[in-house]
Amino acid sequence: MSRRYRKSKREKTIIIIIIICLLIALLSLKVIFFSNTVVQPEKVYAGIGGAVNDGGVYEIFEDTRLFELILMAKGLHERANIKNISIEDKVIPWEVYCIPYLPKETFKAVITPKAPKLEVENPAIRFDTKRINFVYAGLPRTYLLISVYPDLNYITTTHIPWFTLATPEYEYPRTLYEVYLTGGIPFLLRGVQRITGETIDHYFTQNRPSWINFIDYLGGIDIDVPKEFAYEYNIQPGMQTINGLLAWQFISYISKQMRRENSWITGSSYRIKMQQEFMESLYTKFKSMNLIQQAETVKDILSEAETDMKLDDVIKLAFDINQLKNTEKDFLKLPGTIQEFDERRMWVSDLNEYNIKRTKLLYDEHSDQLQFKEHDKGGFGGKK
Repeated sequence: MSRRYRKSKREKTIIIIIIICLLIALLSLKVIFFSNTVVQPEKVYAGIGGAVNDGGVYEIFEDTRLFELILMAKGLHERANIKNISIEDKVIPWEVYCIPYLPKETFKAVITPKAPKLEVENPAIRFDTKRINFVYAGLPRTYLLISVYPDLNYITTTHIPWFTLATPEYEYPRTLYEVYLTGGIPFLLRGVQRITGETIDHYFTQNRPSWINFIDYLGGIDIDVPKEFAYEYNIQPGMQTINGLLAWQFISYISKQMRRENSWITGSSYRIKMQQEFMESLYTKFKSMNLIQQAETVKDILSEAETDMKLDDVIKLAFDINQLKNTEKDFLKLPGTIQEFDERRMWVSDLNEYNIKRTKLLYDEHSDQLQFKEHDKGGFGGKK
């Protein structure tokens, strides 16, 4: 009996060993033949039609916004009506969106009041000094004109509200935001140039993911967090180092009360103030880092942005800024007034006031360093 038991036990052991060997062999075959096989996530699509330039079905991602889907469709048609569309909402997979058209009668109507002319003569004083203008856009709704005066140790940053009128009088009125949605970055730059009268040397644009990564590459930003923002995002008020995600929320923040009241004009003014504070902190962080020696970080930042600047351009600009000692900075908001166009409120820039303000700042703070140019008095009855 004991001999049979031992024999049965031995047979069971042999069977178990054989099964284990088979499992090991199958696992080895899987590793050899299937280790390079990557399971691809299922692609997700959404459709768009109506008043866009190239309606169709496009591949989307988890965080794709409606304005990004519009840009995939090559922008808005000239008669697109997005007044009642929330184009920053996330796109719903497999949904088909239809952008409505403006009625032809409305589109052809004469719009009143007329915007002031945006082309003016140069100020009475002209300065012979180097200036580098570049547009920074935190897409979709943050637009800055940054002017660097290397010889004067001076930088100005002008906020341009997203709802600034950006089309000439003979076109249907569109905000700068809508102009961007119509033709992307080229139209945005053309709109900024038309609004400010400035020549644009460079541009640098970031969408939400690239902005978040940019701040994280820098190791976060030190900012004095206001109580209302801190309570809403469950962090401590006061000086904090915030990461890229919180930084994005900070620069786009509008209080709950303003959101409830849909007070986007007042909210935008408050947002611009917070953006100015953030720009000051960002500049301090930028000055503390030696980006010239961090070429890989600069490459990562450039690879995630849309810009005409190459690595050498960024390093040269970083070098010029780092050479500035006790840099003077002015944060400006584009002067103008609120006007109504086809029952929509827009910010109409005052280019005369803008030029006067820029000239006065430059003259008051740097008159001892400036070289002046004399006007040519010929051509209007004067003599050379």
